[in-house]
Order: sequence, then C-alpha cells, then structure tokens
Amino acid sequence: MSPETTLSPPSEEHLTALPPQLQAAVTARSKWLSQARPDQVTPPGMDWPIWMALAGRGWGKTRTGAEDVAWFGCANAETRIAIVAPTIGAARDVCVEGESGLLSVLPKVCVKTWNRSMGELVLWNGTIFKTYSATEPETLRGPQHHRAWGDEVAAWPEPETWDQLLFGLRLGANPQAVLTTTPKPTPLIRGILKTEGAMITRGSTFDNKENL
Repeated sequence: MSPETTLSPPSEEHLTALPPQLQAAVTARSKWLSQARPDQVTPPGMDWPIWMALAGRGWGKTRTGAEDVAWFGCANAETRIAIVAPTIGAARDVCVEGESGLLSVLPKVCVKTWNRSMGELVLWNGTIFKTYSATEPETLRGPQHHRAWGDEVAAWPEPETWDQLLFGLRLGANPQAVLTTTPKPTPLIRGILKTEGAMITRGSTFDNKENL
C-alpha cells in the first residue's frame, strides 16, 4: 500500500494474505466503520486538503480523529503523522493515551514503541506519530508530514502553529489535515473554513446521545 491509498479496508478475500499486524488493523477499522455514524467517517477521496469536524463535547471528536490517523498510519508504511493539541499534555493524555485516543484504537500488535517523554509512537511498519503543542509553533519548523491531526484547534493560543503545520504538511502526493474541535468563531477557525476544498462536518453533543 502507498501513502496515497484510500482509507477503505481491503476486501475479505485479501485479508488472509496480509501480515498479522495489518490483519488486526483491518479488523479494527472494519469494526469502527460498523459502529461509527456516517459523519464520523473520513470523507472519501484524496482531493480535499482539510477535513474539520466542528462539534460539541461528547460528539466523538477524539475518537474520530484517532481512528482516521490510526488507519492511515497502518495502511501506509513509513509515513509521518503529526498530532497537534493545545498543550503537549493534551496531545499525550487525550489524543494518544486517552480513553478514545490513538492507543485505544490501535491493536496492540501494531504498536512497536510509545516513547511518552518524546511524544513519539512508532508502528510495526515504520510509521511514526509525533505529538506537538500548539503553544510552541517553533517545534513544527522543519518536521515534514504526510498527514496531521489537529485537536481542539479553536483553543490553539498561537495561530502561527497552523501556519507552521501547513508548511511541513508536504510529504506524499496528497497530504491532508484532519481537525477536530469545539465550534468557536476564532479568527483561525474562520480562516480554515474559507480554505478551498475543505470538508466541514458540523455536529452537536446530541448526535452521540446513545453513547453518553
């Protein structure tokens, strides 16, 4: 599979031919697709630059973001994925280690190492997830990524963080950013909404009432 592969799991007939780690990832992805609401599933295609989910607390934003980058990382070997949150603590405690975070959705067999102090998670296939704090935009100067997950973007204190993230989002033919955030009319959010080709999902807490 290439970095530009779609986010749809392979057919059942091809499953047994895959490595055991990828089999586990496909099984986990299929389970998510059977449980997720349509608005929680990554938009099809590779021609959109940004998918932003604007929704209230309890909608399932963290799970949505984690599921997207987990599957992308498993399906695309040796890719680099940025995880950016308002603080480095939030990136670690919510996006990676949280109840709905990356480690909760990735099959254990897929995870090679998780270095908590470095904020770096490595998969069996060479994919690397790296956490960043939106309070330190300078840490995004230099690193390049195939994909990015930005969480609670409306709470990012430094708009420059978004600019630096975009500068480095240039690996592969179609790098994309997935954003999950509470809907607040900040200048940054308003600017992202105007991005040509951006996919916008809007929701409320009540959309997920059956799981609350």
